[in-house]
Amino acid sequence: MPGLRDVAKKVYLTARRRQPPAQTTQPELIEMVRAHTSSVEALAFFKDGRRIVTASMDKTLRIWDVEKRAFIGWPFKGHRDIVMSVTVSPDDRRIASSGEDNTIIIWDVESKQMIFKPLVEHTRRVSSVCFSPDGERLASGSWDDRVIIRDAETGAVLSTLNGQGSHVLCVAFSPDGLKLACGGSRGNIWVWCTDNAELLFKIDAHGDWVNSVVWSPDGQQLVSASDDKTIKFWDSSNGFQIGLPCTGHTGIIYSLAISSDDSFIATASHDTTVRLWSTKSHLQIGQALKHTTYVDCVTISPSGELLASGDCDGNIWLWSIENILSETFGLDSLHHFYFAHRSKRKLGRQLYVEALSDANKVIELNPSSYLGYELKYAALRGARHYDDAFKAFKIMLSMLDDAPDPHIRQLRQKYVSPSEVEDAIRRAIHAQLENAPLRLINTSTGRLCNRDVQINIFIESTGYKKLLHSSDMHAPLKTEPVEEVVTKYFSWVMLSHRWERKEPLLHDIQDKVIYELDPVGTMVKLQKFCKVARDAGYRWAWSDTCCIDQDNNVELQQSVNSMFVWYHHSALTIIYLSDVPPSSKSGALANSIWNTRGWTVQEFLAPKIVLFYQADWSLYLGNLSRNHKQSFRIMDELERSTGIDARALIHFHPGTKDAREKLRWASNRDTTREEDIAYSLFGIFDVNLPVIYGEKRQKALGRLLQEIIAHSGDITALDWVGQSSNFNSCLPADISSYKALPYVLPFLSEHDIQKSVSTLRNDIVVVESASKLYATLENLSVPRFANARLQLPCITFTLTEVRRRPGQDGARCFAYDIKANGLQDLLVTTKDKLVEFWPTRRTRQTFMLVRPWNRYDLGLINFADETQTIEDWPEPGFPGYNESTTQELRLIVRLGQPFGALLLAQQWGGEYKRIASDNNIIAQVRDMTSVDDMMDVRMVEIL
Repeated sequence: MPGLRDVAKKVYLTARRRQPPAQTTQPELIEMVRAHTSSVEALAFFKDGRRIVTASMDKTLRIWDVEKRAFIGWPFKGHRDIVMSVTVSPDDRRIASSGEDNTIIIWDVESKQMIFKPLVEHTRRVSSVCFSPDGERLASGSWDDRVIIRDAETGAVLSTLNGQGSHVLCVAFSPDGLKLACGGSRGNIWVWCTDNAELLFKIDAHGDWVNSVVWSPDGQQLVSASDDKTIKFWDSSNGFQIGLPCTGHTGIIYSLAISSDDSFIATASHDTTVRLWSTKSHLQIGQALKHTTYVDCVTISPSGELLASGDCDGNIWLWSIENILSETFGLDSLHHFYFAHRSKRKLGRQLYVEALSDANKVIELNPSSYLGYELKYAALRGARHYDDAFKAFKIMLSMLDDAPDPHIRQLRQKYVSPSEVEDAIRRAIHAQLENAPLRLINTSTGRLCNRDVQINIFIESTGYKKLLHSSDMHAPLKTEPVEEVVTKYFSWVMLSHRWERKEPLLHDIQDKVIYELDPVGTMVKLQKFCKVARDAGYRWAWSDTCCIDQDNNVELQQSVNSMFVWYHHSALTIIYLSDVPPSSKSGALANSIWNTRGWTVQEFLAPKIVLFYQADWSLYLGNLSRNHKQSFRIMDELERSTGIDARALIHFHPGTKDAREKLRWASNRDTTREEDIAYSLFGIFDVNLPVIYGEKRQKALGRLLQEIIAHSGDITALDWVGQSSNFNSCLPADISSYKALPYVLPFLSEHDIQKSVSTLRNDIVVVESASKLYATLENLSVPRFANARLQLPCITFTLTEVRRRPGQDGARCFAYDIKANGLQDLLVTTKDKLVEFWPTRRTRQTFMLVRPWNRYDLGLINFADETQTIEDWPEPGFPGYNESTTQELRLIVRLGQPFGALLLAQQWGGEYKRIASDNNIIAQVRDMTSVDDMMDVRMVEIL
């Protein structure tokens, strides 16, 4: 019967009180203290290792201060019967206890008060409780054959695990909290998934009650102790037994604990002993620790320094594990455990020389074991003797590979090989340098280095050896620390500045130490820049003057197309304002010549971190912050002076979106080489094009605009005023043509749209025509731009009359009154002389006003636009409901609004050329209901 064991125990205790304590010989005991008036049923160390909490048959709990050898305050009282189990939360702020009164109590450690009333979901005694590793859940096992997992903060039940079919005697969370193991009265172990309460597997583990089960610290094994007097080890992934059982106890094993380093376990038995066992060999370590009565519980401190046990007389026994292991000398083959344990303790205290001495002793005593070399590797690595550490690690791996015991060989899978670490380092270097400049100046040595030299310097450095041998060698390899070290080592600083006369070029510094060159002219700027970068903790620096081979066309092209990326991935960009004197006031940055140069746009948009320096290399406005992009004062000044929105200044994303706005940013910038006004924008628009110095400004800008339109279909780049380009007449000759703000359609409220739609809906002819026009426009191709020819989708309106206003002889610009089919009359001002014609004076040349077709006018959701979502679709019954007729009529309303038109003249080959205007040409249909006037939809080829 289940209760017979408890009855026998009580009879034994009564008899024990009538007998004097037995005399024993054993390892030195630190302390034995009477904690309770009756049996100590459970005990646990706090995570700080300085306190122990005990649970007793006397219905109370107590906290004992290990250092002061004294109890803290009064007992915890609240249970109505025997307290069977106790556990401490990971943050040491709460304890949970359970007992024969069928309840669980969660206590506040500081106040010793219940956090809430006892939890009573179980219907029989609760034999075990356990916090999850994160402290957020609490598991309990009961004689009602159930396991309950609850929220540790609220006490609410999260899940109930049924199906054990026997009393649940113990529960334990895996180290990652994803699994839960429990042992029962029929000798079984169940392993559950805590996320979905699914039973993963069941182990037929013992021939009698499983009183205790624990996980190895790495979560790969389970260890169980039983009434059948054995301890067994299990593979936690499949439930298969590992090795032979630990045998030696002559009585029930009631409790089990495992050391934090996974080297040994301790067991408490009713044979009045506590025993230590090797987790590797499963052999007993040293002598049994004899007690004067039954031992019900055992625990090991987190540091592995102390062992505590509780007996049936209410005593706590405290042992030094080092003393226990020291007794193993000469007693058995495991006496090297003493030195192994001491070496681990000294490693924890960073006493690497002493730890190495003990590790060598382990190797001397047990040369066939990998353990000594594992400790030696850790000690040498801690002492930064990386080459010797590497040798010790390789020997350890070799011994694991050659071990005769298959379970020892299996431990090899826990480690990665040095070659795997080397591969990870190489991959991290490649990833870092993939976005780095081709050459960088070593700020320590002052020498210019290409990538191969940079890598060789790193491999020969102590930092590389430290990374290779200090990485966590446990599988799977954690690559984040490797990437972090590599990124820090190879991080670079970029310089943004205004070029001056006689800047140092590549041949001026190659194979030289820049700090040893004469500090005259612009060389001083380069030297000072490298020193500032070095003093900021960066090893590498880049300047566009001397880190690019200007005579190598292939390298020059690669550099121009990669420069935005280099600035973006830099650890810091230093912006040097050579014309801003020390102690300048706000506004000096806005007036700096640096703020007028073409290349500097991408140089302050691309980086994530920038610092502005004045002429004397002091920080602008005395701002000592890490990143001037976080300075509202500086960014506000830059926003006002550049016209660039502050959000774009701080968090810019390259690409062809909002092309017209980005072109306006560069419209008042200058460059020394005329083609650079286009090349300096490659990175901003995220395009990659050939660099052809000598092609001249118009062709360079034309190729860029052609790529933007061809790639994105964005026709806003056609919105400009000024002179046409020789590359294509639809493009401007100069980027300054984008200075004027783009034309913005007049605002049309939703109420006005609905009102117009309601009116149009009553005209069946308009509805039918609108449907045809909508279908035509929906199927219209996107713009195509290649070989300087633009295929532009348009709604066209043929001109019927062009008359020049009188009195303009000798004028630079001419004003024309223009009439077109379906459009209101309008005025166009242009430098071009147009052929005049009217109905009675016809011309053979065809002129058109066209509305470039923008697909967005269809009113469809653009899912590529992050600012639009499915929520933008109106619902039935609401204004703008997306019913087909409504959508088509809404298009007609939009087409009835004023629009920016292009004036085109047909050429002999049937193509067209754009006639540039000094002002936006704003046109509007004469009658919105005359849909047929808008039906001339076509692709127009423009030269």
